[in-house]
Order: sequence, then C-alpha cells, then structure tokens
Amino acid sequence: MRKNEKAFWLSLRASLTVFMMFFAFTLMAQNVTVKGSVKDQNGEPVIGATVKVAGAKTGVITNMDGEYMISVPKNATLEINYIGYNSKTVAVDGKSQVNIVLNESSTELNEIVVTALGIKKDAKKVGYAISTVKSDELIKTQSPTLGTALYGKAAGVDIKTAPGGAAGAISINVRGLSSITGTNQPLVVLDGVPIRNGEANNSDYWTDQRVNSNGLADLNPEDIESISILKGAAATAQYGSEGANGVVMVTTKNGKGGKGVGVTFNASVTGNFVAYMPEYQTTYGPGAAPQSRISSGADAYGFYTRNGSGRNGLTKNEYKYVSGTSYWGPKYDGSDVLYYDGTVRKFNPISSNPYSNLFRTGVDQQYNVAVTNSSDKGNLRFSYTYLNSLPNQYNSTFDRHNFALNGTQNILSNLKVDYSVNYMIENVKNRPYRMYRLLCNFAGMFGAFDDINYIRNSAITPSGYMNRTWNDNQQYEADVNSGYEYGFSSKSGLVDEYLWNIYGKTQEERNNRLIAKVAPTWDIMPGLSLRASLATDYTTNKRENKNSSDKALGFGTSGDYSLNQYRYTIIYGDAMLTYDKNLTNKLNLSAYLGWSGRRETLWDQTSATNGGLSVINWFNLNASSSKANTNVRELRMLKTAAFGGLTLSYDNWAYLEGTLRNEKISTLYKGNNSFWYPSVNASILVSELLKEQKPAWMDYTKVRASYGIVGLAPEIYKATIAYNQQQASGYIYAMQPNDLGNNEIKPERTYEWEFGVEGRFLQNRLGVDLAYYTKTVKDQILSTTTAWSSGANSILMNVGEFQNHGFEMALTGTPIRNKDWNLDLRFNIAFNRNKVNKLAEGVSRLEHKNWDNGAAYLYSEVGGSIGDIYAYAPKTDDKGNTIIDSDGYIALTDAPVKVGNVMPKYTGGFGFNLSYKNVYLDMSLDFRKGGSVLNLPYQYLMGRGSLVDSNKWRDAANGGQTYYLDNDNNVVPATSAPAGKVLYDDGVIFDGVTEDGKPNTKMASAQRWYNWSYNWGTGAPTYYSHSIFDNTYVKVREIVIGYKFPKAICDKIHATKLSVSAYARNPFYIYKRMPIFDAEATDATSWIEQSWIGGSSVTTRSFGVSLQVGF
Repeated sequence: MRKNEKAFWLSLRASLTVFMMFFAFTLMAQNVTVKGSVKDQNGEPVIGATVKVAGAKTGVITNMDGEYMISVPKNATLEINYIGYNSKTVAVDGKSQVNIVLNESSTELNEIVVTALGIKKDAKKVGYAISTVKSDELIKTQSPTLGTALYGKAAGVDIKTAPGGAAGAISINVRGLSSITGTNQPLVVLDGVPIRNGEANNSDYWTDQRVNSNGLADLNPEDIESISILKGAAATAQYGSEGANGVVMVTTKNGKGGKGVGVTFNASVTGNFVAYMPEYQTTYGPGAAPQSRISSGADAYGFYTRNGSGRNGLTKNEYKYVSGTSYWGPKYDGSDVLYYDGTVRKFNPISSNPYSNLFRTGVDQQYNVAVTNSSDKGNLRFSYTYLNSLPNQYNSTFDRHNFALNGTQNILSNLKVDYSVNYMIENVKNRPYRMYRLLCNFAGMFGAFDDINYIRNSAITPSGYMNRTWNDNQQYEADVNSGYEYGFSSKSGLVDEYLWNIYGKTQEERNNRLIAKVAPTWDIMPGLSLRASLATDYTTNKRENKNSSDKALGFGTSGDYSLNQYRYTIIYGDAMLTYDKNLTNKLNLSAYLGWSGRRETLWDQTSATNGGLSVINWFNLNASSSKANTNVRELRMLKTAAFGGLTLSYDNWAYLEGTLRNEKISTLYKGNNSFWYPSVNASILVSELLKEQKPAWMDYTKVRASYGIVGLAPEIYKATIAYNQQQASGYIYAMQPNDLGNNEIKPERTYEWEFGVEGRFLQNRLGVDLAYYTKTVKDQILSTTTAWSSGANSILMNVGEFQNHGFEMALTGTPIRNKDWNLDLRFNIAFNRNKVNKLAEGVSRLEHKNWDNGAAYLYSEVGGSIGDIYAYAPKTDDKGNTIIDSDGYIALTDAPVKVGNVMPKYTGGFGFNLSYKNVYLDMSLDFRKGGSVLNLPYQYLMGRGSLVDSNKWRDAANGGQTYYLDNDNNVVPATSAPAGKVLYDDGVIFDGVTEDGKPNTKMASAQRWYNWSYNWGTGAPTYYSHSIFDNTYVKVREIVIGYKFPKAICDKIHATKLSVSAYARNPFYIYKRMPIFDAEATDATSWIEQSWIGGSSVTTRSFGVSLQVGF
C-alpha cells in the first residue's frame, strides 16, 4: 500500500511539472524577451533607469552598464524614465533588441558615482557623502602620480606627496585621524578590487635615508576615468576592518562611448625646478661670534693667519683665511682670502641658496597612446604610457611603463565578461636621499661661503675613491690628495658621506606590478543577476645595492653588496547576487547578497656581503670578506566576508538602504576573529517630493543621513605572541619578546553618524553639498606597560578611545555661461576636531615623539586633542609679560609646556575654469589654517647664523645696539669702548620684566642669544618653541592655459580633437607662515612623522607643455 501511495505522489508531481512547463511555454509564446541598453547623449550608461510597458505599474531597472532585459508582449510600447532625463517611449514591434538614448533634462544634472564593492549608483540616491574627481582634473597638468593631481579637490581629504617626483610616496588622510598609533591611510580599490598601498618613509632618518614610494604611486593618471572617495562609515562599511580610514575607489577608462575604433595620443614635457630652499644671509661669513674670536685665535675681525707651510706646497702664509661651521664671522668685504682648497679667492658670498646647488633641474617626459573599440559585441581600450624622468638628484634615473587593457565582451545575450589588466614596469636608479644629515646636524651644514659645485665635483678622487675633505687622503691613497687645504673640520665628514651616497653608492631597483581582473555577469532573469570576479595584485621587486669601495684594498676592505627580492601577492575573489523589483508602481526593492575572500602573501629575502668586498667593486655575494648573510621574511593573511544590502525606494524621492558585513581575519586569534559591520543610510529628494510645487530656482535638493560601524585591524602578526629562538652553551631555547602581542586583540572600531544636504539651483548654475559628521573610535590598539614579573615591558591591548567631529562644504558655480564665455567656480572647506576620551588605565598621556633628548615632545592627552606639541618656552608672569633673567636673556619655563597642536583647524581648495571660445584658463589652489609643525633646520641654522632671519639685531643696520664687554665678560651698553676694549653693535634689550616685575633694561648679545637659544638639546637658554610654527598657507597648486582647435582644423588632419596647453604645478605661495622650506616638505605618510620638517629631499615648482590629439 505504501509503495503504491508513493508511486501515486511521484506520478502526480510529474504531471504537475509537465502542466506548469506547458503553461509557462504558453505564456512565453505570447511574450517576447527584449534586451538592450539605456545611454545618455554621450554614450555613457544610465544606471537605474526604469524600463516598463507603458501603463504598467512595474518594470525592470537598468544594471551598472545601463543594460536591461524584460519580457513583454511583442507589440508592447516601452516607457523609459530616469531622474534628470526626459522620459521616452519606444515601440517594441516584435524586436528582441531595443537600445534607447535619453536626453538630459535642461534643469537637472545626472551623476553616477562608484560606491562600495564597485556598485555604481545615481548620486541622487546615495545617503552619504562621496567626493568624485574626474579624469580631466587628474591629467590637466600631466602629473606623474595621483597625489599631486588630487590636492584641494575633495572636501575633508588631506593630500601629501613626498618630494622625489614620481618615485615619492602619496599620503591621503580622510576626515582627520581614525587611529592614534595605527595606519591612517585609506583602502585603495581599483575597479572593484582592493589593492596594495601601505605606509612609507616613517623610519628614522639615521637608518633608511632614501625616499621610498607606496602602492598608490604606481597607478597611472592617464588610465583613470574617475576617483570616488568614500568618507564616512556608512559608505565604507562593506570593507569592514579596512574601512575606518576611508576608501579611494579608482575606476579606469574603458572603450565605451562612440562606435568603432578610436585613437588618442598625449605628450608632455615638464621641467622641475628646485624651490622653497632656505634663504641664507650674505652679509657675514664663517667664523666665531665677535666675543669669541680672539680666544679662538682669530683677530678682532674674525680672520685667521697661517703659520707654517700647507699641504702640497701651498704655503701662502701671507693670506688670511676664515674657519668654522658657524656664520658669525667677519663681514664679506671682497678682500683676498685663502680658500679651503688652497686657492686664493675674494671674500664674497658664493651663493644665497647653497643647498639648491646640490641638485639639478629635473625633466619629465610622458607619452601616452590609447586605442579604443566599441561595438554591439563589446568594447575595449588599450593604453600604453611611458614616463621618463630625470630626477633633481644627480646620478639618479627613473622610468616607468604602464600598460592597460580594459573592456567588456558580450558572450551571450544575457552573459558578459568585464576584464581589466594593468601592468607596470618601473626602473629606478638611486632613489633620492634625504638631506637630514646636512640640515639637522651641525657638522653637515652649508653656508653662503661654501662652494657647492666644487664640493660636489670633487666628491670622488681620480682613483675613484671617497674624497675625505676633512682628512688627509694620503693615509688611504698614497698618490692622491684632494683634501681641503683648510678644513671644514668635522662638517665635511657628513658632507662627504652624503655625496658618496649619491656618487659612490648605486641602488638599482626594478618593480613589476600586475593588477588583473575578470568579472562575468549573468542576467539570470529580469531583475536577477549574478556577478563574480577573480583578481590579483602581484608585485615583484628586485633591489641591488652596490656600494663602491671607498679606499684601496691595501688599507682594508670596504664597500658592500646586497640583493633584496620582494614579492607581494594578493588574490581576491567575490560573488554577488543582485535582485531588483518594482513591488508597486511607486515602491522598488533592490537587494544583493555576496561573499568575498582575499589572500595576501609577502615574501622578502635579503642577502648581503659581510665585512666588506674582498675584491674592489666586485658586486657579488661571492666577494664577501666573511660569510654572507641571508634573511627571509614571509607573511600571510586570509580575510573572508559574507555581505548583503537592501534598498527600498519610494516614488523616486525616498531611499533607504541597509548593509551588513561579517568578516573573518586569519591573523587574529581563532576564537576572536569574526566581526560584524552594519550600516544604514537614507535620503529624501525634496525636489522630487515637491514636484510641481518646487520653486523655480530649485533644480534638485536632497537631505541625507547615515550611520555605520567600521574597523581597523592591526598589522599582520602584530597581535601574535611570537617567541625568539636563542642559543646558549649549545642549547637552543625560545625567549619571549620585550613587547608582547595579545591573542584577545580585535580591530579598532569606528561608530559614525553623518548628516548632509546637497542641491543644484538656478538652472544648475549653483551647487551646494554640506556634511556634518561625528564619530567615536573605540578599542584603540595601544601598547601598555606591564609588570616586570611578566618578563616583558609592554603588552598590546584594546584600551583607547577618541572622538572626531567635523563639517564639510563644497560649492560649485557658473556665474557666466553664454555663447563665447564660460566661467566655472569650485570651492571646498573642511573642519575637523578630535578629543581623546581615554587611554590605558592609569595613563593620561601618550608620548609619540621625543625630539633631541627632551627638547620637545609630541603627545596625546586624555581630555585634549591628539598631537599636542610640548616644549620649553619663554616664562611669563601672571600678566603675560615675558620674564628676562639676570643676564638679559629670556627666561624659560621649568618644564615643557603645550605650544601647539599638529592638526589643522581647517583645510580646503578653490579653483576656476574660464574659457573664451576655444581658449581656456584653469587654476586651482589649496589652503590650510593652523596646525603646528616643528622646523628643526630652522632651529639649527639660526643657531649657526646662516639664515637671513639671524641678521636681526646683528649690527646697527639691523637694529643692534652698541656695547663692550667688561673684564668679567658682562655686557656694558656704551657708544664708545674704553682703551683695549672692542665696541660691539649686536646688543638687544628684550621686551619683558625681571623676576621682581620691573621693566627689563639689561642688554644682551644678539649673536650669543642666537647661538645659545637656537641650539640642540635642553640646556637653558636653548629652547625650541621659537622654531615651532603655525603651518598656515595658501598655495597655488595648478595653472593651465590651453587652446582647443576648432572642428574645421581637426577635420583637415582627420582628427576628432586637438589641443595644446602650458601649465605650472606648485608655482608659488600666496601666503605662508612658516619660514624656509616648503610647508609640505615631509616625505612620511604617518601623521606623527609629518609633525616636523627636517630633511626630506628637494621640493620643486614645475612648468610644462602638453599636446592631446584624437582620431
């Protein structure tokens, strides 16, 4: 019975299946499946357009490529609608392919933005802030990297590029800090794929002296269509533990647009000129201060005389000379003096900018050719860019080849494949060296009487060894003596080392990077599609350091050779199912569900000679005098996530979206490595809600709000407790490190609210975008001290918390728009404040930096802001008067006090584009208000009397007063000196009061004041607060003037476009508070190392010309 019953049900199910199939085929016989695309007048896809049968309540929505598929009666009429475009109806007439072009409404502007996971959306429907920079903004001055092209173009986004041209790193900070001690660099996503970026140049200047790059600098601006910067937590929540610092979404160019084959060619030549270097005083030469001249062996004017014969027979005892590393010596008077090299020269300044002579004018040549093809079967774009750069540093070269292939292939009517390949080959010889040892060490400083060209040209002896100008070369080289006749003394040690690093040491580097993706999309049925992608970011780096032997082998081994091979691999994959359905004629539902996984592997091997080279300049590991050393490092990380999102839209004016991501990280403890990241955002299009009732001046207005939670995971293995292998008495044992990890560590978490308003008014002549955000960052990962009984100094813990809040405003305007003239304006400004709520238990202050053995500190304090600078400062009384000590000098505080904070009060940018017929002028600037910076070169160079600022009070012409020194070396104001005494004119009476509150009348020596107060360390009267500056500036970033040839001329050469332009990058400052140096002269990506300026490579202003032609 049971067997027959089972057979019955099987028979019934089969019958029902056949019936349903018959019914479905009957319906299908009555309908046809229509597919096609919806594009605008420029051939760009219209995403999210509604395609439905005229009069029907529901339909389908176009996908990210503007494509749709719908089942309709074969004689139906399609109705296509989209905000910002005029509606359109098209008869099907039995066709299976219907492509539609929508015309833009005269009063509304449509903009497509790229959001998380590479999902393209109409900007009007997004409930959070996104800043987008288009292709033409990135390449108008032919910048070799993205960093210099992004300055001031996005509100709340702070850009810094390391000096060093195309070889320098790029630092991006979005909405202030998201971590106190961790990285603050955003995640970079290229065509939907997270790629390698990273930190750079944050190490000590005494270790790694070269200016290095990071991953973002590899991307070629010529291949980029747009950059969207996702700022808030709701925008970045789908990136989980990497979303806290914002996300930079980079979309590359493709072949979509016009039909058929197209070719474009761009060429540019740019000169990079040394700029913003210290300005030296040219009144006084080298030597001791007047009060110390006689005791040092000089005459009262500061000149020395020779006794005995000089080297190489250069006696010349009849000539005077000057000596010393300070510039408190005699005035330049044009008299004959014996120079350091033994020649007789006039005592005149050689250069007011000696450091500039260490460098040459750099030249960048960049050429790009791109081929596009578009048809009904798909599209593609292939591009090749060659950049050849002659860096400003001598004996250095740089070239880069970028290949890009991007396209879409339609395999079936409902199956397509997107693909992209970006391949970079980079060859670098001698990355730029930092100048820290020349600017921040008294033994390495130059002055106006130093002949830099001579020093540079004689850096290597005729035998090819290091020229030791501070010593007798004969101890190393019997036949050659290129040492100075009169020494730089210890100064030349660092000078010669710097020049030997450039000319005697060669670093050859070759980078290969492949970023590739394949992403099929299957339209399963109307409204339902499946997208998957598989991608890689594969980098190899080979770096050889060939450090020449600096002396003959008979004097001992020298030189060395090392080979570093580096491989970084990212394998990324994801799959996402999307569903879109009009539930009613007003209510639409969109949803997606997906999974992603990313595996990162680092392999790094360094092999180096040991004890010098056994054969002069044989750069091979076999030349190692002792056994060569080899170190290998390998890191692995796997990150997987399940994610989803749901969007409801009502009547094209109300939108609500929620997302959720669950993420697992392999480098955290197994029971503590799964985390949830939710977000929600909503927007209301007021202009659509009002419809016919909206004011005539309102084109589009939206209010939005969002909330999200994102994270920041610790560095790979940072949370791991690793044991070090040791050996003693033949036994091998494991020993824990002094700084412990923690298996319970979890990612830092950011909780952020954002509210905003945006709109377009007056027929799109005025645009406004306002945003306010507040976020709390919890579970900061900090090293906390632990009991000595644990065997370690510190342990990693989730203990810190701080808050950020800020306001952003972006304005656009077109005050002039007519047949011949057009003027577009753009302006943005961003404010950000932070407050430290707590640190580790019992800790109220976190030290980030200690300069010069306690002369100044960088702190974060509970109840205060991140990045407070503390230093000794002038002591004041309760009325604010400066207290002057008994010697006439400024008295100092007993302990360091807060003198500034490194965070700016606000930042922003301004620009315009003015065109008259075919001529255009484009200019952009950016600005920064506040934010303190410690200028160490200023501190030291002022103490040596080298800078123009040190002339103040130095003599009567510069405000100095006259005095003489009594027998106890006290300053005695006088207009004439007694017999046997010298009258000095560098006296100064500092404004202030004495300890008893009386006005100060005590005169002091200005030269002694400079030499003592602008010095190194903490001993009074030395102090650093007068070298800590408000880093406010307004800088013109780009100026472009160009001409677009009219169509009649283009037609004669069968071109579709032809234009030429001249441009300038970083041409000048309109305003700058900080003396000497570029206000951005830092090469670090860490905010801690950006808090001071002290010796990066040279900065430049650039001028160039470019040609663009298309066929």
